[in-house]
Amino acid sequence: MHPMFKALVRFAGPLAGAVAAAATAFALTGQFETPPEEDPAAVLDGRELGPGYAVLAPVRGDGFLRIYQLQTDLGVERIEGDGLLKLRLSEIAVLVGLESLKNDASFVDGLKQAAMKPVEFVESTVTDPVGTAKSTVSGVGRMFGRLTKGVEAVVSGKGGSPAELARSITGQARARRELAVDLGVDPYTFYRPLSEKLDETASVTTAGNWTVTAITSLLPGGLIVNTARTADDFRTMIVDSSPAELEQRTAETLRKSGVVEATIAKIAANPFFTDGEKASIAYRLLAMPGVQDLDLVAAKAADADSRDIAYFQLRRVVLLETYNRTVSGLSQIKLVSGIPVAIRRDGLAAIVMPLDMVAWTQTVAQAFSAMHEGLGSLPFPPSGVDFLITGDLTPMAAERLASFGWSITGNYPMPPGPVR
Repeated sequence: MHPMFKALVRFAGPLAGAVAAAATAFALTGQFETPPEEDPAAVLDGRELGPGYAVLAPVRGDGFLRIYQLQTDLGVERIEGDGLLKLRLSEIAVLVGLESLKNDASFVDGLKQAAMKPVEFVESTVTDPVGTAKSTVSGVGRMFGRLTKGVEAVVSGKGGSPAELARSITGQARARRELAVDLGVDPYTFYRPLSEKLDETASVTTAGNWTVTAITSLLPGGLIVNTARTADDFRTMIVDSSPAELEQRTAETLRKSGVVEATIAKIAANPFFTDGEKASIAYRLLAMPGVQDLDLVAAKAADADSRDIAYFQLRRVVLLETYNRTVSGLSQIKLVSGIPVAIRRDGLAAIVMPLDMVAWTQTVAQAFSAMHEGLGSLPFPPSGVDFLITGDLTPMAAERLASFGWSITGNYPMPPGPVR
């Protein structure tokens, strides 16, 4: 990392307030800058072109995140942030891989067999939904519990269709979740082409002896992720839980993490996270026992009102948990200028953010200057600040933040896993 991205200045004693004020004044004086336009090849290191997509030049930014224009068969899609772009490119790779299965005669034959057993055969059993529901009440085991919930949802009109119920009964829904997890994508992906392809591919499990393992054995090398990257209990929760069960377990996990009921309800109702992402937030918060006021982090995520903000908050939770586990233990969360900031056990503040390219725009200057002043106004101000981001900084941004006395680390990698 460039030396200018490493600066450490500590202020203490009676002059600390004056020095901090001077640093803020310096940071807000002089010129601001326009975020640089970048070449996709330089940013993406050769991944700007691939099967099914092209990232168009130039790549622009707003001082916090990069903004991409992604060309696919569906047209040009605006994608905000490195994380969402990496997510989309991984989804496209899986989509292309699953599409290649149609080159295998045995798989195509499996699709034909599955088509001969349409899910509509279960719909006929719901013509007498009350009787069907009663017949399942006496069952035991998880499958019957799911079936009962599914029938109740269909009958009440509160969710689920007969076709969705059929997929649950036949095991196709679980096969879809297992397939997605094995391929490193979210079973609840918002990317419609991939969602439809997962449905189609998983449908062969209803025909003959097809299993998810048999399907993945036909895929190109490199598509299957190392499932050890995802903790076994979390992977099991995603694969073995129906959507209703996953929602319930996510709420229970958030509750165990100290998140209040109002925040739990807001996360459950937020349409900008997938169900899998909500579970990931809950799981990561639970993995930080002893850190006080984690509800502040969860509440900020719950307030996300767009897809890019939601994914930013998801990545931030993942980074916080990783930082707590691998860099320095955290003690509590403080709300500073509206942003949850972690306080380490050693007294330093940790501003850990999934930012792509920090440029010293007026908005960036105001945001970080307010955070700097807010930290200094705490009853027990931190003895220093560790500012860690996943991306890069312009020289001007690095200089201004260094004037705060912040220790700056750029290009910190996201941990391996489904959150890019």
